[in-house]
Amino acid sequence: MIPKEKIEEVKERSSIVGVISEYMPLTKRGINHVGLCPFHSEKTPSFTVNEAKKIFYCFGCNTTGNAITFVMKKEGLPFPEALRSIARKYGIPVPEERSAAADSREPLYQALKLAVEYFSREIKAPEGRPGKEYLVKRGFDGEIASRFHIGYAPESWDGLALFLRKRGVAMEAAEKAGLVIRKKDSSGYYDRFRGRLIFPITDSRGRVTGFGGRALDDSALPKYLNSPESPVFKKGETLYGFYQARQSISRENSAIVVEGYFDLLALHRYGFTNSVATMGTALTPEQIRTIKGHTSSVYALFDSDQAGKNAAIRSLGLFLDEEVTCRAILLSEGKDPDEFLASLGPGAMREAIARAQPLMEFFLKELKLKFDLTTPEGKRRYLDGAMQYLSKVRNVAEKGHYAGVAASALGLPPEVVFSELKMPVGERRAGAGERPSRAREAGANLAEFTILKVILKFPALLDEKVEEAIEAFKDPDLKRIGVAAAGTLKGGKALDAGALIEGLGDERLSGVAAGIIFKEDDGFIEAPERMLEDSLKRVLNKGKLKESTREMIQMLEDMGISDVASDIKKRTAKTSSEK
Repeated sequence: MIPKEKIEEVKERSSIVGVISEYMPLTKRGINHVGLCPFHSEKTPSFTVNEAKKIFYCFGCNTTGNAITFVMKKEGLPFPEALRSIARKYGIPVPEERSAAADSREPLYQALKLAVEYFSREIKAPEGRPGKEYLVKRGFDGEIASRFHIGYAPESWDGLALFLRKRGVAMEAAEKAGLVIRKKDSSGYYDRFRGRLIFPITDSRGRVTGFGGRALDDSALPKYLNSPESPVFKKGETLYGFYQARQSISRENSAIVVEGYFDLLALHRYGFTNSVATMGTALTPEQIRTIKGHTSSVYALFDSDQAGKNAAIRSLGLFLDEEVTCRAILLSEGKDPDEFLASLGPGAMREAIARAQPLMEFFLKELKLKFDLTTPEGKRRYLDGAMQYLSKVRNVAEKGHYAGVAASALGLPPEVVFSELKMPVGERRAGAGERPSRAREAGANLAEFTILKVILKFPALLDEKVEEAIEAFKDPDLKRIGVAAAGTLKGGKALDAGALIEGLGDERLSGVAAGIIFKEDDGFIEAPERMLEDSLKRVLNKGKLKESTREMIQMLEDMGISDVASDIKKRTAKTSSEK
């Protein structure tokens, strides 16, 4: 159990902007920092971070929290491990009493880090000569090999296993990290990677999570061997070289995506350092979101053979879903990026990038080659194929352009293609992250919303009248937030935004509170006392009868005309509640 005062120390001494910036770029905007939300798909930044309040909030999906909860959400960590991760970054000692759950991934990271040390040592040893010679032959020795920590796994069956054991690594942890395999008779372990060039794979923070191994003999199968899925390695969420490329991606405002290790190394070698690789697999939504946190412009550089073209086209739907602009780079002479750069140089690559065409346009041209568009059946099949992607384009201008391209191929007016689109032009998909927040819905309870806004910004204005008004709130969410805030202040404590959000204990309600805290109103800042007074009158007068009306009702009741008195009560109560 981590002491409460230690948790508060980590929150106070750490920079929430610094922590989140390790995962995504943030731009200073006024007193806040903003960026594209990593928790839902969006094109316009709505993710907001406030250093003074130590909290973040997304106006698109209402996700909120502090630095610790951000790391928990991004990395899937339990609270203790997320806290310790931040504490280590800021040199804050935390007591070592840990639960098994909190400790589960640390031994794996340690084993993987030591494995890099082993593979790097071996490629320099006499036993590593085959790997060294292969690197030299491919032109990747020296600085590039050092930058990406390329190593070698010798032919030995248990060289790594013995090395790790001597360094105190438990074989169970090494097995879980995908480094060794248990023998069938359970008598011991042997190395997973043998006789292969080794490519360490890191996460966005530079921690080694797995390895890729390339056989030196092209006849060996499999040619490439990757680490298995583990608690720290998810192949579909990982991009090779992203840690080395992320700053360049942000600087260039674009990313080049290739398929393999050597293609990636070749691009970096020739100065295209904003490149990442999928490790030979199809792109996934998670990988695109990783890139999107740093740029919304991607160049897909796949092999120029039919398999490479198909891979590029398969990714089109994902790019459309994530609203990321993607262009297809086509290399001449049937070469892959490594061969292309080696024979033609970086100038030719820059020209190929400049000629890159939008992936949708590339898809429509490739689709046209599949069918005989002189026949009704060919036209129908072309249009059916185009519709599955055209219907996903959300921008009206882009949809109009591509509908025109498709119509031109069919020899039809663009209006015909528009009529076939299932989604009407200009309709905006209401995704899960675009639902309206309860904080914005609070316009129906503007007076209640304003009272909360004032006391959260100016706690000194809380008094008995404000507490009375909070108790009279009609909106249950605003009432719970108000009661929590008032309770904190009455207890003599300073109103801490992060503590208030965390203390609500409800993720949805915390989002409502964060929305109120982050929403800025210039008029509100200029005249908080007046706005509070006006709002208090509206809340406290709801459902209350004027003194003169009350006297009239009492007189009618005294005269025995109770039915008229009752009718007046109902009508005045209804009128008051509608104000």
